[in-house]
Amino acid sequence: MSRTVRTALVALALCLASPLIPWGALLLSGRVPDGLRVAAEPIEPGRDVREQLEARATRWEREEVAVDGGDAIRTPTRAALGTRVDVEAMLHRVRAYGRSGNPFTDLPALFAAWSGDVDLAWTIETDEDAVRSFVDDVAHQIDHPPQPARISERGRLLELSADGARLDREASTRDLLEALAAGRRSVRLPVERIPSGVGDDALPPLVPQPTAPVLVARYSTDYGTSGGERPRAHNVELAASFLDGARIPANGRLSFNTRVGERSVGRGYRIAHVILDGEMVDGLGGGVCQVASTLHAAAFLAGLDVVEHRPHSRPSAYIPMGLDATVVWPDVDLVLANPYPFPLDVRARGVDGQMVVELWGARRTATVEWHRQTLATEGWSDRYVEDATVPPGRERITQRPIRGFTILRERTIHDAGGVRIENRRLLYPPTDRIIRVAPGTLDPDTGAPIASTIPANPF
Repeated sequence: MSRTVRTALVALALCLASPLIPWGALLLSGRVPDGLRVAAEPIEPGRDVREQLEARATRWEREEVAVDGGDAIRTPTRAALGTRVDVEAMLHRVRAYGRSGNPFTDLPALFAAWSGDVDLAWTIETDEDAVRSFVDDVAHQIDHPPQPARISERGRLLELSADGARLDREASTRDLLEALAAGRRSVRLPVERIPSGVGDDALPPLVPQPTAPVLVARYSTDYGTSGGERPRAHNVELAASFLDGARIPANGRLSFNTRVGERSVGRGYRIAHVILDGEMVDGLGGGVCQVASTLHAAAFLAGLDVVEHRPHSRPSAYIPMGLDATVVWPDVDLVLANPYPFPLDVRARGVDGQMVVELWGARRTATVEWHRQTLATEGWSDRYVEDATVPPGRERITQRPIRGFTILRERTIHDAGGVRIENRRLLYPPTDRIIRVAPGTLDPDTGAPIASTIPANPF
């Protein structure tokens, strides 16, 4: 065998064995694979995995579930419904990922995690007795027999007839358990109407009496309040206070920017994290978009018309893709239109890490369902930035990548006019991985890295 052939075989063997190096290093180190996500959030390197999972599980269990029983609307937390995350099982799944011992299955799994394609759903447990107890409690509020009209001895109408109602307890328990298992945050319970047997049209009309406002829609999101998140939490709560009390007239509009106003130091806003040109940086008023997103979600689920809306440039951890909204003073706005013949009052508050928006009106006239479909995904790229604080021959990753998504969002509105279906295509561009390198590492003409100065990618 010639020297050339031997050299070629050695080179080929090294190429084939090179992927085994990071795999073996991972097995020996015990660390979590880079890019692995749990419930849409990546596991942060350098932090205790158990602590991260416990904190996220607690936040997830605190999220409210909108339970719609017609005349009775409840918003219990997942924890109140007996649902909890099995942190020990999740910890085992995370630590076992990519560690089967078989490189032919582990290496593709590691590549998928590194590319941002792996998102482990929570392993949960639900106490069925707690769900049944909650359903029974709601049933006591809903169930009532039909009432015939009351007429005096002289034939005077004293009280109109009224239909009765009965909650299907078994079906409600089943629907709630399915929603909790799927991670859904809204459930409509099956309520049976029991006719009174007497039509109101056959009775003399009564003078209408003013009624108390009805909760038309509600949505909540969570935000951090400790450590470096305090300035952002301040901005969320401040913007919520400006939004609170807004009224959307009957067949009128609401502009978020007009109502909340300029985000400036003079109005009390602070420097916090914002997204600028696809990169997370510090900017004035960071966090206001979460208030706009929570308002948009509540209005979207109430059946309001979304006149002006732009999604974020990347998926947000605090709200599902398709419900978020970005705002920038004064150019990028969220504008909503009220299609109903009565005004809607906006109640907004940010308290103890929970941002809540409620819409109150004369009555609920529509039922809204929505879902989204991923049409395409787009891979992310590396963006190199020279930084004098990085030593030569080293690199520092300051932003983890996120794949881009093109989704189709569909909303189905059921109201007195029938059924209306709306479709909209939304684009979330990929987020670059930002790698900081020493000065002189990048080609001055192209900005591309000089191969000999960039550390080899472990994959």
